[in-house]
Amino acid sequence: MDTEINLNVISIKDFAKKIKKPVSTIYEWRRKKVIPENCFKMVAGSIFVKVPEMQEFFNA
Repeated sequence: MDTEINLNVISIKDFAKKIKKPVSTIYEWRRKKVIPENCFKMVAGSIFVKVPEMQEFFNA
């Protein structure tokens, strides 16, 4: 069986640490749509950051 595994996601907590912002700020940015929804991925009830999409957003 050919299964694709996407390892290009990190937790919001890890993302917040990388950009030196509180986790609450990331959730607020998401809620206010400061960061587009396509930069996030819901997995088993937890929200993760899609690294390539987030890099593209910040570089734009």
